[in-house]
Amino acid sequence: RAYLNEYRRYSRPIVTNLYSIPEEMFDRHTYEKGSLVLHTLKNIIGEENFRRGIESYLNRHRFSNADTEDLRKAMEEAYGEDLTWFFKQYVYSAGHPVLKVSWSWLPDESAIRLSVSQAQGDDSYPVYKIPLEVKIAYEGNSEVRLLNIEEKEHVLHLNAPSKPKYICIDPKFKILKVTQFDKPLEEAISELNDEDVMCRIEAINALVKNASPRAVEALALTVEKDPFWGVAVEAANALGRIGGEAAKSELLRLLKRVTHPRVRRSIIDALGNFKGDTEVAKVLLSIANDSKESDYVRYAALVSLGRLRVRDLEGELIKALDYGGFNYVITQGALRGLGELGTDGAFKVVLNYTESNKPTLVRATAVMALGKFIDRREAVDRLIELARDDQFRVRFAVVATADEVKHPALLPTLDELASRDPDGRIRRLAREVAKRIRDQLERGVEYQRLREEIEQIRE
Repeated sequence: RAYLNEYRRYSRPIVTNLYSIPEEMFDRHTYEKGSLVLHTLKNIIGEENFRRGIESYLNRHRFSNADTEDLRKAMEEAYGEDLTWFFKQYVYSAGHPVLKVSWSWLPDESAIRLSVSQAQGDDSYPVYKIPLEVKIAYEGNSEVRLLNIEEKEHVLHLNAPSKPKYICIDPKFKILKVTQFDKPLEEAISELNDEDVMCRIEAINALVKNASPRAVEALALTVEKDPFWGVAVEAANALGRIGGEAAKSELLRLLKRVTHPRVRRSIIDALGNFKGDTEVAKVLLSIANDSKESDYVRYAALVSLGRLRVRDLEGELIKALDYGGFNYVITQGALRGLGELGTDGAFKVVLNYTESNKPTLVRATAVMALGKFIDRREAVDRLIELARDDQFRVRFAVVATADEVKHPALLPTLDELASRDPDGRIRRLAREVAKRIRDQLERGVEYQRLREEIEQIRE
């Protein structure tokens, strides 16, 4: 997800020499995507071959320089087969596979009709070669079949003893890809009980699009009962996206039953979506003030309290600034909550916490909270001033805030940071953000021109 979040902003091959400053290579493509590609390679050639190839590569090039081609050759020697195709599509090309999947049961043939199409964008390799595992679950048992996907469109007929309860794509997540797989309600609910984590998450992704009472009930049960907290977190997030009274009631009920701090944080985050709800506010306030709760749970409660936009809570959020916590995380939650609340009193407090006498982490959070008040000239002026701060985290927060608010008045400041900041990470991000703001301005001008032309045509 860290890689995909960056991919939505830009894409590039892992191996490239097209950059202005070296720090541009220290991104989610190099690290997160790089780790996913190595994970995919390991699963294709086998762990024993992978480890042998790594050992050979390290020993052969110790105390010297090496490049990606040296790694490819070492892996080919260990594996015994050509891997040019793999490095070409995953390392020297941008993007990743996007698989659109659907299936149907053919009773007369006792077969499954499985459709797999590659739907990646133009920035990606046109047609990937993918060894893809597919789990077919029946009543009482399941089987995994290996499919070799090498074309843009695949329609496969798979013999089966009976109609499957559900089908899961790449149940162990062995291959870097994005899967688009819509499922009927009952099929997705059945898949929530699968032994593989990725299958259960696949089911949650399908249920969040359903939003029926049955889907809400199934997701709530997953939050409460799933043995892995990560799946429970996904289900809680899904309930927050679905919204509605049924989801709210389940989330409030789950707070009384779930003890895992990470799951509680997700439940609390989800409750922040219920704007103006005083019942939710009362529950979140009790959690924020409870010293027995995890610091990060209290942080989440304070942020969600602000998102509710219940103005009576301003005093409670200000009081929570003194709670501190590990790395002042509760104080940071209170500042973020005040930013979400958006009142005049909240603005004054947030502005005060950007001063140099506050801890650096707290100041950086206050800078981000200032972005919620970007319609105030005083907030813009303070962001411009803080762009020259001695602390890296504060300057970085200014650029991140500019990326969020896209305010044109910050362009000269971003240009200055892009050319003169002592830290390459800030120079790079400032340049990217400035480009995004200018692109947005150009779209706005184009939109206005189109409106004028339409008016002329109408006349």
